[in-house]
Amino acid sequence: MSSSEAIFKNKSVLSPDYLPENLPNRMEEIKEISRIIYESLEGKVTHVLISGQPGTGKTASIKLIFKSLKEDTDALVCYVNCFNKSTRMGAIYSMVLDFFKDKRPTRKMPSRRGIAYDELLDSFQKELEKANTKVIVCLDEVDQLKESELIHDLLRTRWDSSHVQIIAISNNPFIFKDLDPRTKSRLYPLREISFNPYTKEQMREIVKAKVEGAFQEDVVDKEAIDYLAEFTAQKKGDVRVARETLLRAGELARKSGDSKVGVKHIRERLNRARHTKAIRVINELTKMERFILRLIPEKGTYYPRLYRFYKSTDGQLGDRMFRNYIERFSKFNLINMERKGVGGSYFITLNTPKDVLFEVS
Repeated sequence: MSSSEAIFKNKSVLSPDYLPENLPNRMEEIKEISRIIYESLEGKVTHVLISGQPGTGKTASIKLIFKSLKEDTDALVCYVNCFNKSTRMGAIYSMVLDFFKDKRPTRKMPSRRGIAYDELLDSFQKELEKANTKVIVCLDEVDQLKESELIHDLLRTRWDSSHVQIIAISNNPFIFKDLDPRTKSRLYPLREISFNPYTKEQMREIVKAKVEGAFQEDVVDKEAIDYLAEFTAQKKGDVRVARETLLRAGELARKSGDSKVGVKHIRERLNRARHTKAIRVINELTKMERFILRLIPEKGTYYPRLYRFYKSTDGQLGDRMFRNYIERFSKFNLINMERKGVGGSYFITLNTPKDVLFEVS
């Protein structure tokens, strides 16, 4: 048995993409959201806003519900992460691809190149009409949408036997407060469902389930489980902190040659938990974006020098596009940009330690 196998049984349980068969302490919310969705499929359409602190199971709950919907219904089920698809065009095209994959698998996927947004939306509506298909779309991180007109566009796609139901997810329960009146009226009725932070006991149950699925038996000390549950409960009950800490603590124990994961491993990894938000953002970046971010030296560098370094790696991006990537990093607080020197060039420094960047796969 390798050193990794001596610690871990199934490391994928600690992956951000892992979806369990059920979610401890969220089944009531899952049942309620499912009930609303199935009622909407019967014709009584109610839209849903799910709000709550990061790491309280909002996205995982929807993905679990959507998995069942795909198995049990003929509806078109679309999940759109607005962090990555922040424009109307990006979001609609993602839904179009879902439609062709699920409902028209033998037909060629439409190209995004050379088609206007209105033309794409009109074509999508006609395809849905012909397929007589109801649509359930989750707009996760809906606050990242650059064009809220998308919501209006989706809500006006109603026909005799088809409709679109929106499930929105946001940390902000007041995200729709400033929507224009016409879109607000179309969002009615809107059911708001809050995901409250996990308590210490709930966190302990969640951590224990993760430990039992991911680690070999008796590898993680009971005291370590209790310590992690109490810490995360005090920090607004973020399951992602617990999951990431368990993964890194297990790897730390393996590298140190320890046969068990104890409180010392958990505590050391929690000292790095202040970077959890940055890790979450980095996880959402594209492969290209992560590559560029990792080019920035630990001590920082001027923009022109960074771009020259990028080009030396056979990079194909032009200066304008490369600068857009850098400005995006600044927007997400992954870097700091400060004008320095005679020419006023930007000096770029990382806000996240270099080793944390390389921990993210």
